[in-house]
Amino acid sequence: MSQQLRAVPVLLLLAVLPGCLQVTMTEHRITLNKDGGGEHRLRMIDIRSDGATDSAVAHDYRIMMSSFDAGVTKDFEKQGRTVVDKKLYTRGDTLIAELTYSFKEVAAAEGLRVRDDELFVVVPPEREIVRSNGKIEEQKGGGWRIVWDRDAVRLLYVIRDRVLPPGRSLAPYYRGEKR
Repeated sequence: MSQQLRAVPVLLLLAVLPGCLQVTMTEHRITLNKDGGGEHRLRMIDIRSDGATDSAVAHDYRIMMSSFDAGVTKDFEKQGRTVVDKKLYTRGDTLIAELTYSFKEVAAAEGLRVRDDELFVVVPPEREIVRSNGKIEEQKGGGWRIVWDRDAVRLLYVIRDRVLPPGRSLAPYYRGEKR
């Protein structure tokens, strides 16, 4: 299963699939409020299936759509988050999901770690940083940290797989279903 799946809570309900979903790139835009809450806009770019057959890929798509409709809000509420907006769309042959959620405590933001003097995310060695407005630090043993001052208001980072895993785009299956 793709490393990225762990970073994409929208798709966590898909663990029962014959194949697994992969998201090759994620864009994170986090706005923090003075009260400790904030909003996170997460774009999952190029959603794919590693299903080996047409029927497995189609099944992955159906389960993904069902989870996106029903499971996201409940899963997020359990983690102290409120879904503000969600949508799916295609750009060419790429399926993209956008999820915006609010949170009351900064620690509830997906992937964001909090210390007294800094905020940071850890990027594993199999991923690469496309862009960020934070300071990028290499870690011993591989990977990176993207670090912001604790009082930062806007955090931006985009990460992607270094090597595109084998799989098939789900964009051809998307027919503009209303979300």
